Amino acid sequence: MNQLLQYKSEAFVVDHTVIDSPFDILTHIHDCYELFFFISGDLTYYIEGQAYKLSPYDLIITNSRELHRIVFDSDALYERKYIHFKPEYISSFQTEDYNMLTCIENRKLGHFNRISATDVRNRKIDLLWEKIEENAASPSPENHILMKSYFVQMLIQINQVFDMYNHPLVEHHKYDEKVVRILDFINKNLDKKITLDLLQRTFFVNKYYLCHSFKRSTGFTVIEYVTYKRVMWSMDLLLTGMSALDVAHTVGFGDYSTFYKAFKSITGSSPRQYCNQYNMNANK
Repeated sequence: MNQLLQYKSEAFVVDHTVIDSPFDILTHIHDCYELFFFISGDLTYYIEGQAYKLSPYDLIITNSRELHRIVFDSDALYERKYIHFKPEYISSFQTEDYNMLTCIENRKLGHFNRISATDVRNRKIDLLWEKIEENAASPSPENHILMKSYFVQMLIQINQVFDMYNHPLVEHHKYDEKVVRILDFINKNLDKKITLDLLQRTFFVNKYYLCHSFKRSTGFTVIEYVTYKRVMWSMDLLLTGMSALDVAHTVGFGDYSTFYKAFKSITGSSPRQYCNQYNMNANK
């Protein structure tokens, strides 16, 4: 692995890395927003109910509630860039009339995540990214300002592409409609017991075919998806002051032990540690 650039601050991260022998990246979410700039390699990027086979210089956008994973289709040299950022990084530029996070927040989960290489170049998003990297490589007070200004310009360009994608004359992406309906059903019924037999009866589809179709379309198993979504919901509920035991039952886990293991596996911390860490950051 050759890391060409890494810049980190509390609310903004820039990374540029080349990997000789890539390995699959398991299902995950971020506690921030991500812009993923694909340079080279051979991979499929799975986000919620959609599989994106990427071409060089495609841009992927995900928010903090979209499950995603990367599966490499060969061991070709892999190069990518990403930016992780939190909304507060650009809060001073937001206005009542214009929300720069529209392209990230106001989408159906798993929809319109990709900006094509053609649009990236036409909107000069690639050139703005280079400017961000140039200033991140030599951080100074003035470069921090320049870096943020280029990033704001890039978000505006991304929003303009997003507006074009949502125009009624633009042909929409193709989705497996049955899988989309199953995803919607799962997200609306996380507090209930969800089994393959239930999904089979509800959607009139053989459960073994359902498992194969769901995995092919989303990159996740049904159980994996349900577990991640329940943990994500629990993260929000814990911050309201609800006890971990009550949260476990509210989000659909049968017992606290199962909830605890799943929460720690996915977040890397226990429910108590998660709340403590959040409170520490909030009080800084």
